[in-house]
Amino acid sequence: MIPDSLLSAKVIHTPATRSQEAYHAIREQIIALDLAPASFIDETQLCERLSLGRTPVREALIRLSFENLVVILPRRGTIVADLNLSDLRKLYELYLQLETFAVRLAAERAAPLELDRLHAWACTAQERHPGLDDLGLLALDEQAHQLIVVAAHNAFLSEALERLAGHMRRLCCWYATQQRLQTLPGAIDLLVAVVDCIGRREAQQAAERMGRHITIFRDELLGSARL
Repeated sequence: MIPDSLLSAKVIHTPATRSQEAYHAIREQIIALDLAPASFIDETQLCERLSLGRTPVREALIRLSFENLVVILPRRGTIVADLNLSDLRKLYELYLQLETFAVRLAAERAAPLELDRLHAWACTAQERHPGLDDLGLLALDEQAHQLIVVAAHNAFLSEALERLAGHMRRLCCWYATQQRLQTLPGAIDLLVAVVDCIGRREAQQAAERMGRHITIFRDELLGSARL
């Protein structure tokens, strides 16, 4: 018998491994810039820091290389992928299409509990975002995108967006270390409007607002970035 979702079945029935633990930990360090772009990765130090053996760390690095977050150089080692403006433009093209699609699905499919969680996020965002710095606002933004993709009820779309979102977050974190993100507060306001449209089951309006949310953010990041 074929399960309803092959991806869901994989997540539910496969226990977390050391390799998966290493993958998630290293990926987060790359995205948060704890492992700097274009820097060599010292596997010995990484193993010690994560309290993991060399095999799971190497397996994680191979997996991350498929996501273009690291580059493995034969007989030389592994480096963190650099930030490349041309590649990021292409990633944003795809990210825009997938996020607006996810919003449409969320407006059509979100369960009452998921709508409640989105509403709670919107209330929190409106209360907190005037006092948050850029990194706090980025965390708030990420929470909303995660709630939306869950409400879309498409595991394959969720997996694709998770990979893309990692690259987007890394760029945002890098930019936030250079200067203020001027459009970020307005982008959060647009995201609140997206959530409001989802709650009213207005798929087209939600997708349009999500498109504006992404493009104003993209234009500032890529228009000002000097990578």
